[in-house]
Amino acid sequence: MRRPLILAGFVLVGCSTGQATLSSDTFSSLDGNDDETTGDGDPGDGDGDGDGDPGDGDGDGDGDGDPGDGDGDTGDGDGDGDGDVCERYLYRHNLTNDTWETQPLDLVWTGPNAPPCSVEPLATSYLEVWDQLLVWGVNGMYYRRIGGTWQSPEPIADRWPIIADVEIDSVAYTPPINGSSSCNLIFTAVPNAYIYQVFEDGGTNYDQTVGMMDEPPPGPPQSSTARRWSLVLADPELLGQADWSVQWAGFEDGKVYRFNGAFDWSNWPASQSPVLSGAPRGLDPSTLEAGYGDYGLNRAYLIGL
Repeated sequence: MRRPLILAGFVLVGCSTGQATLSSDTFSSLDGNDDETTGDGDPGDGDGDGDGDPGDGDGDGDGDGDPGDGDGDTGDGDGDGDGDVCERYLYRHNLTNDTWETQPLDLVWTGPNAPPCSVEPLATSYLEVWDQLLVWGVNGMYYRRIGGTWQSPEPIADRWPIIADVEIDSVAYTPPINGSSSCNLIFTAVPNAYIYQVFEDGGTNYDQTVGMMDEPPPGPPQSSTARRWSLVLADPELLGQADWSVQWAGFEDGKVYRFNGAFDWSNWPASQSPVLSGAPRGLDPSTLEAGYGDYGLNRAYLIGL
């Protein structure tokens, strides 16, 4: 028998034929990465909060730290150079004290190489161990921020050829554990999951594609219902404890599901879920597009309209 590969929210079980199915017996390698660099002043930020502090990616994307920057064109908020105001937001939920902050995305993702605010993020992942934020855009481009600096964007096909023509729903990750030098990224696109290894230098290695299986209630029907977004909070040093890793995921069935390291599923109607508790009035769960988590700060980050 092939040894199960432990992944975020899933366990891959295969046999010698190479066939595999994906189910959620194990949520065991999610690294709660996110000092992040999203421009909210968290450790590792650029800081990109638009307040003009040194290191701000600022608000106009010109990287000069001036308040009110948007993308490189004066007054342009969405990064496409047409002067339109960005209508995409980053929502931060401090899970410790249940407080929220909302910020236009163009004040957070800034600089000449940042993803334009007008581009829908298909998926995002923050690799805390390396202070890297990864973004896959609906425009077919891949963006990577190291510390506070966005690298030159690349076609998704250059590093992630297997998913280049796949409309991915979300991505979850597992941190390096047991001496590994790579994180695992699990992309979902109903009915399949696509597994990649990613390394600190940005190198990638395709592992396998597996079919997802529906979970018995209270788990999700993940082989037939897409995730709108997912985020992970995890600390590999706590491996073995029930909540050493926790994944939250919003599905198209209108529910938010939680899965932990003890392999327990829970679900709520989206507006009643703890991860969206006390959300600002302008946050519509049905318009959320991507997310990522920060174990160290105990924060959830959600992106949407």
